[in-house]
Amino acid sequence: MRLLRAIWSALAAYAAGQLRVSLALSVLYGIGFAILRLPAWPLIAPLCGFLNLIPVFGAIISMILALGVMWLGGGTLYQIIAVLGVWVVVQGIEGFYLTPRILGRQLGMSPMLVFAGVLFGGAFFGPLGVLLAVPALAVALVVWRFTRSASGSSE
Repeated sequence: MRLLRAIWSALAAYAAGQLRVSLALSVLYGIGFAILRLPAWPLIAPLCGFLNLIPVFGAIISMILALGVMWLGGGTLYQIIAVLGVWVVVQGIEGFYLTPRILGRQLGMSPMLVFAGVLFGGAFFGPLGVLLAVPALAVALVVWRFTRSASGSSE
């Protein structure tokens, strides 16, 4: 039962971490979109932030959504390219900094392990691997720690 509770706790920490990443992305998108005066940016920014929960496709949908809103809102070519720039910068911050740091802290893992897990999960299993890599690593880490503590070894 202790092992199952520890696994449940790790999965809950993963979900909380993903929520924090999405909130941070919403803020970053909001800042960029507000500066660019994207029509309806207070609605579009959180939507783009939370679409990140869908591996790979959510990011693509958020890009298309933001570009489409700017285009339909009469944005200039400069504004449309600037929206794409905001999207690229925010996605870079998310992939290289926010997700590894936030999920690593939430799960008691090294940010590099989180980054590598997402990278390898995506390379070997595509979008499903991106989605499942970190929670699978978290569960594996919990099981490893549990078996080490049960056998009397110290970490």
